Amino acid sequence: KKVSAAAMSLCMWVRAMDVYARVVRTIEPKKEKLKSAEASFAEAEAKLSAKKAELKVVQDKVAALQLQLTRAKSKAEKLEQDADTCQVKLVRAEKLLGGLGSEAKSWETKSQELDKNLQFVVGNIALAAGFIAYAGAFTAEFRSNILGRWLAKAQEVSLVADPNWKCAAVLIDPSESREWCIKALPSDEFSIENGILVTRGRRWPLMVDPQGQGNRWIKNMKKDKLGVIKLSTPNFLRALETGIREGAPILLENVEETLDPSLEPVLTKQVFKKGGQMLLRLGSEDVPYNDAFRFFITTKMANPHYLPEICIKVTVINFTVTLTGLEDQLVVDVVANERPDLAELRASLVVQIAADKAEMDRLEQLILKLLSEAGADLLADDTLIVTLDQSAKTSTQCVERMVSADESMKEIDEVTEKFKPVSTRASIIYFVVADLANIDPMYQYSLQYFADLFQMRLRKSEQSKDISRRISVLLDDFTSFIYVNICRGLFEDHKLLFSFLITAQILRHKEHARFINKCPISPMEWAFFLRGVDAANGVLTEELDTPAPEGIPAQAWKRLQILEPLLRFEGNHALEGMTEEVAADTKWQEFAESDTMYSEELPGNRDSTLTPFQRMLLVKSFREDFLQLAVRNFVGAELGNSYIVSPPFDLAGCFKDSQKTTPLIFILSSGADPTDALLKLAKDHGYEDRLHFISLGQGQGEKAEKLIKLGRETGDWVCLQNCHLAASWMPALERIQEQQDPNSTDDMYRLWLTSMPSPTFPVPVLQSGIKITNEPPKGLRANLNRTFQDIEPEMYEGCSKPREYKKLLFALAFFHAAILERRKFGPIGWNVPYEWMDSDFQVSREQVQMYLESQAGVPWVTLNYIIAEVNYGGRVTDDKDVRLISAFLHRYFNEELLDDEYKLSPLDAYYAPKEGSLEEVREYIRGLPMDEDPQVYGLHSNAQITAQAQAARQFLDTVISVQPRMSSGGGGKKPEDLVTDMAAGFLERVPELMKKKDAHPETYKKTPDGGIVSLGVFHSQEMDRFNFLVSRVKSTLVTLGQAIKGLVVMSAQLEEMYNSLSIQRVPPVWGEPVSYPCLKPLNSWFEDFLQRVEFVTLWLHDGPPRSYWVSCFYFPQGFMTCSKQVHARKTKIPIDALGFWTEPTEIADYKQAPAQEAGQNVHGLFVQGCGWSLARKEMEESEKAVLFVQLPVIYMRVVDRETMEKLTKDPGRYGCPLYKTSARKGTLSTTGHSTNFVTYFQLPSMEQDQGHWVRRGVALLCMLDD
Repeated sequence: KKVSAAAMSLCMWVRAMDVYARVVRTIEPKKEKLKSAEASFAEAEAKLSAKKAELKVVQDKVAALQLQLTRAKSKAEKLEQDADTCQVKLVRAEKLLGGLGSEAKSWETKSQELDKNLQFVVGNIALAAGFIAYAGAFTAEFRSNILGRWLAKAQEVSLVADPNWKCAAVLIDPSESREWCIKALPSDEFSIENGILVTRGRRWPLMVDPQGQGNRWIKNMKKDKLGVIKLSTPNFLRALETGIREGAPILLENVEETLDPSLEPVLTKQVFKKGGQMLLRLGSEDVPYNDAFRFFITTKMANPHYLPEICIKVTVINFTVTLTGLEDQLVVDVVANERPDLAELRASLVVQIAADKAEMDRLEQLILKLLSEAGADLLADDTLIVTLDQSAKTSTQCVERMVSADESMKEIDEVTEKFKPVSTRASIIYFVVADLANIDPMYQYSLQYFADLFQMRLRKSEQSKDISRRISVLLDDFTSFIYVNICRGLFEDHKLLFSFLITAQILRHKEHARFINKCPISPMEWAFFLRGVDAANGVLTEELDTPAPEGIPAQAWKRLQILEPLLRFEGNHALEGMTEEVAADTKWQEFAESDTMYSEELPGNRDSTLTPFQRMLLVKSFREDFLQLAVRNFVGAELGNSYIVSPPFDLAGCFKDSQKTTPLIFILSSGADPTDALLKLAKDHGYEDRLHFISLGQGQGEKAEKLIKLGRETGDWVCLQNCHLAASWMPALERIQEQQDPNSTDDMYRLWLTSMPSPTFPVPVLQSGIKITNEPPKGLRANLNRTFQDIEPEMYEGCSKPREYKKLLFALAFFHAAILERRKFGPIGWNVPYEWMDSDFQVSREQVQMYLESQAGVPWVTLNYIIAEVNYGGRVTDDKDVRLISAFLHRYFNEELLDDEYKLSPLDAYYAPKEGSLEEVREYIRGLPMDEDPQVYGLHSNAQITAQAQAARQFLDTVISVQPRMSSGGGGKKPEDLVTDMAAGFLERVPELMKKKDAHPETYKKTPDGGIVSLGVFHSQEMDRFNFLVSRVKSTLVTLGQAIKGLVVMSAQLEEMYNSLSIQRVPPVWGEPVSYPCLKPLNSWFEDFLQRVEFVTLWLHDGPPRSYWVSCFYFPQGFMTCSKQVHARKTKIPIDALGFWTEPTEIADYKQAPAQEAGQNVHGLFVQGCGWSLARKEMEESEKAVLFVQLPVIYMRVVDRETMEKLTKDPGRYGCPLYKTSARKGTLSTTGHSTNFVTYFQLPSMEQDQGHWVRRGVALLCMLDD
């Protein structure tokens, strides 16, 4: 390479050629051999191809034969399969025919029903929509009523609906309602409708649920996820938010009449879409809204009044238990106690039957689904056939079980039916007990509490194998037990009322009354008892104007004339011929004048033909003031005398019946203090040091809560006093009671509560507690006895002047008892019923002893002043009562008291005992009469009639207050028709407005200075007031008529007016301040109203009258002032120096009164508490049973101050107060005048001591109450 590149290349070529030569010499022989081998291979390959061709021919033959074989086999298999399928289809066809055959009858029936319902579908759905929207708040009876009217209206407008339309048949599957019943919803139709309203309404339900049935049902239905909240629950909105977010149901319990404004978005479902998500604004947050969310609201209020703003946002549902529904519930308890085996069997059968029916329904739905999905070949789906087969077997088993169950249920129903009267009685009594809450807010009893008492008496009552005997025992035992148990929580005035309502409601239930072999009270009898002669409105059309026979009061005769045809109207002839008999037989006149008619036999053997209730109606017709005495006899005759005797106060028994979780509630009344009784009970149980008292008030709530917590841990007793003074803390008390844990509470722990009746006291606490009343003793003897039982011998003998001290002490105790008992006579006793306490007596007693010890004689004047006007008078707010209490004490505290012969009343039995021991005085008190004459209290015997009449009115008003709204009751017009006719009748008689242009020249006569005479100004003001009242009466009557017809909205004011007219009450819209004070019933008020307008109109048209009907004026004080002003202008004497001196005349007819120069004649006044001698022109004692006397024309002479002072020195004049109404009590109005008291009239008297008339309660009245 270094020498020559060419040489190098040549060398490389030579070497390569050498290598090539060596390789070629090696390869060439091998090529020869390869060529030879390939030739041999080609030859062999040719032979192979020939052989393969031969093989292919053979294989093709074999393949053809194989294909032929396969086809033959396939054909054979198909034939076999077709044979098998045919066989299977034959079997399936048999099963299908068998399965569908078993359903054929039911499907045919359902098909017919569907065909029938198809024609009703539009009408049915329209009714269902109306039912869901409107019917929830109504009672079962009213729902049935409106449905009947809707069906009639649907027929009118050619809207075809099922004549036998039922809510459950249209809106719910039977299996669902059965499931509800298993979850504690009562099975009656009303409750099922309520369940539909809860689940089908578009608005959230608000359940009026005083017995807690709806609450319990919701909790059972949704128990897995349900959240329970209250408005008092802290952060309740947080729990609500969680429910909305997670789609959980929420139950809001125990709401009142107002709802929290923060619930507004939930109630109105203000859901909106944002960012593809459904939201609801709750408070200040947007909460994701889950469609599965459900909201339920319940209230325990029995009769809440929700404003329209709430009603349009929720579905208000009346879940109040019905009589039938409660009967069905309670009879289960009876059977469970009497035949537990049948009860267990029934419970299992109910579940079994429900399960079987549900399974059959499920299978039916599945079969129909499979049939619809099966296509053309029904036999191809094995699932359908298997399902049908199972269905047939299951159906057969279910039918067999149901037949067996029906037989068992029939046996159970027979036993149940035998015990039904027991549950009926209990249901009747429960509704009476529930109605007590309308009388006093403290009378609250839950259904659960009542049911527990019922079950307890079932266990503890006398046992008997004789079913009839056992039922009789249960009826008597439970009625008696409930009477005693409930009475211990009732005030004395309501105990007779309670026993009467029990008796009356038992007898008003026809089937139950006949079961106990009693004559039922008919609807007309009950209507007459409640409404008197007004019960005939819309029922009797004939005029009954026969004059009353001699000796029979006109009012009594009118009632008798109404009562007889009223009973005859409904086919009751018990009083047939009564009016003729009363008119013809003088014995009836003697009966009418008797003061003991309520206990005497009826003339003419009527006792044997009348029921006790009819007899009571007769007594009520003759003398309404004897109503309570007649009621007492009625209850005694029908239920027994044990129901007219108040059960004794039994605190130990109440404690025995209580549990650690049961509060014991003292319902207080004025003058009663249960502290001593509670301390004694604590001492008897060794709890003197473990009874803790705390008086509630501002800042005491936290201390009370700590004390309750301590008591639960240690088993001490805690007494929270005066709960009514801590209204703001009552929700906390409710929360504490609801959250108590029985497992962590000592068994001996008890919570005692004391409260005056208060609407703020929590209802759940009341319903779960034992209520106890402890009233002060009633009656003079009882009060004296209690007073001297509290006086110790050392106190009685502890004065250095024993004779004077003991006389004065007894007189003071007598005075204390008498002024307390005088309250029962109403306004004639005291204008205002004051609450004097034992402390007033104790202070006065100490002062009597102090003055006797410190002074030589008895300081009568000082003691009279100190005791009457300071100690006792300090509580007196009415100046007429101040005068009375001074005159009252003077009757006992005077020098004659020290004379052993001196009587403390006109009756000989009452005097201050001679000086002796304390035991002798107690013995004397025990010997005093039980029945006390009103003369003991300084009143006339007629005051007893006044007191009884007032008590009778109050008794009757209370009975009416617990009754449902008036119905036509067995016949006659509907209530709305009665009210419409009444309103139309009133409207026709309403006078036209008075106009000044029609005035007589003398009415508004001008004075010399150009003004109108004072009496003219007064008339003008009165005329304006009456014109306003006339306009109000006319406009409201017109509007009410339109509202009843549905032309305008029935507002709350119009509804109140409707209710007032229906029960003969003056509508509030016609009352004060638009009208004048008046206590008359509606018809009397309207007649009086027309007469007043007529008098003012006559004054307008004819000029000033000779005598003025002073009672007719709105403001009679103004008339007095204007009369003095007229005289003042005439004589130039200042009006402040003038006064009225009353001079009664002999003129009875005011039209004959002469004109007066110095004053005015007035007429139309009535005197109460005394009589009037027309001949002597002076007061005298009342005649028997004459309560009011109309005075003749009285000349009110205007005199100057000097003359007045001379005239008033006459001791034979009584300063008689004049009141507008018999209520006497008034308030100080903005004009500076009393709303009731007018002025004093100086009436001539035959008595020198005018304190006699003061104690009699004599007063003048502008009008009577009838």
